[in-house]
Amino acid sequence: MGKADLIGQSPTGASIGRYWDIDPPTRTISDVAEEAGHLRNRTKMLADDTSQLHLSVDVLHSDALAVELQASANQRAREDLTRLLQELNGLGFSWRAIARVAQVSVPALRKWRMGSPATGENRRRVAQMVALCQIASDKYLIEDVAGWLETPLHADAPTTGLDLLAGDRSDLVLRLACNRGENPSQVLDEFEPGWRGRYASAVEVFTAPDGLPGMRLVEQES
Repeated sequence: MGKADLIGQSPTGASIGRYWDIDPPTRTISDVAEEAGHLRNRTKMLADDTSQLHLSVDVLHSDALAVELQASANQRAREDLTRLLQELNGLGFSWRAIARVAQVSVPALRKWRMGSPATGENRRRVAQMVALCQIASDKYLIEDVAGWLETPLHADAPTTGLDLLAGDRSDLVLRLACNRGENPSQVLDEFEPGWRGRYASAVEVFTAPDGLPGMRLVEQES
C-alpha cells in the first residue's frame, strides 16, 4: 500500500508516524521533574494560604473571646465586691488563690471582705475572674472550674490555669476552655518559653535487669 492508498482513510497515530516520518510525542525525565516541581510549588502555596487562614481565624476567635470576657467583666464589676469574693470562694477557690489572681495580699483581701474599698484595677481583676468562671461553666460546660484551673496543664510542668490568670493571660485560659483539643504544650510555650528545660526532672524511672522498675539520675548535657 502506497501513500496514495491512505487518502480518504482516517490515519491512526501509528500510521502517521510510520508513513509520514512523524515521531509521536514523548515525555522525558526532565519533563516529569519539571511537572513535579510545579505541583510541589502549587502545593506549598496552598499549604501557606491554609496556614495563614488558620492563623487569621485563631486571631479572630481570640479577639472575640477577649471582647466577650471584657463585656461580662464590666457587667459583673457593677456588683458588690464582697458578693463577688463570696461567689469565688463558693466555687472552691481559696482566699490565697483569689488574692494571687487579684495581685494583692491575703490581708488586703480580708479587708475587702470586711467592706473596705478596693481600687478600680483590683475590682476589675476580681470581676474578670468571676466572669471567666461563669463563661467556662455556662458556655463551655466545665463543672468544677476551680478544680480545673488548679490542675497542672501538663504532666511535666506545675503551671496551672491560675498561673495564667495571675500572669494576665486570661486569653490562654479561654482558649483551653473553649477548645478541649487545644494542645497544652503550645499554651505553655507561649506563656512560659523554655518550660521543658526548667521543669525537667533530674531523676528518671528505668527497668532494671531483674525486670523491676528503678530510679537513677539523668545525665545532664554539658
